[in-house]
Amino acid sequence: MIDSNYLEESNKIAAGGAWIWLVEITTVGYGTPLRYANNNSDVSWNGNTYSRMPVRMDDIHVSTDGEFPEYKLEIGDVDLTGDLRTRVAAAGGLVGSIVRFRIVHSDHLALTDPAIDEYADILSCELTNKAVVFTIGTPNLLTRRFPRDRYVPGYCRHRFIGALCQYEQPSQTIVTNDITFSTVDFAAGHPVHKIAVADANLIYELFVYAQPGGSGNYSSWTLAKDIGFTISGTPNNDGFFLADDWYAVKSTHVFVFTELDGAQIFVPETVLTGVTLQLGYVECDHTLEACKLRDNTQNYGGSPGIAGGIYG
Repeated sequence: MIDSNYLEESNKIAAGGAWIWLVEITTVGYGTPLRYANNNSDVSWNGNTYSRMPVRMDDIHVSTDGEFPEYKLEIGDVDLTGDLRTRVAAAGGLVGSIVRFRIVHSDHLALTDPAIDEYADILSCELTNKAVVFTIGTPNLLTRRFPRDRYVPGYCRHRFIGALCQYEQPSQTIVTNDITFSTVDFAAGHPVHKIAVADANLIYELFVYAQPGGSGNYSSWTLAKDIGFTISGTPNNDGFFLADDWYAVKSTHVFVFTELDGAQIFVPETVLTGVTLQLGYVECDHTLEACKLRDNTQNYGGSPGIAGGIYG
């Protein structure tokens, strides 16, 4: 119900006060909404300050032909480094943000309820040298894709380490001041790359935390699957390596895949300064094999059972 003070003001033939538009723009990921008042000075209302700014909006009309209503909201902000234009640039034009309109009266700013309170979605945005112009209204759900997701057999649609992927990147690290990269030729023509540390226990301090877990003891550890780790702090071998689960990990060394198997270039060297080894995976190719490698198939976002999949 509209407060009687507003009704009284609306029925006056002449009055000293003014009706003020308050515009509030709320964007996901930003804690503080943008607040503007169509007034020649800042307005304090309900504990919040609304910055003065020229605001103009199309007239509201009622459609009888089934069209979804859309209106232009123009905020006359010319400050290229101001809060509005900065947020527009950083948040995709604020598309999807919620605009809340309130109308209050300058003589009754102590009232906590506005005379009018409406919401709209930002559908698009346009920048001019004089203003930021939003197209606002109600989203047309008939233009949305249904079903929401595209289901393909061999590609996971989830963002890696996102809410639907649910994979937790291991954060276990060790720092060594004595690491050696060398190549061992166990069989003619089949070199194996070896990474050895002299001042750390690779099993106890690193690989025992791998998921899925392996088995063994602190002198010899059998990996459940190929486990990746990232090295940083070397002149020539910074990057991602994949441990070869054909060989057991020893407390002082681990064998990794060669570049012949698609791994990165391996340069023999010894480094005697701080080098960091971090367990985990640096990227995901969104395949079922990648999920299996990380023991995360229960969250795979593809559909291997449909036509063209491994079960289809």
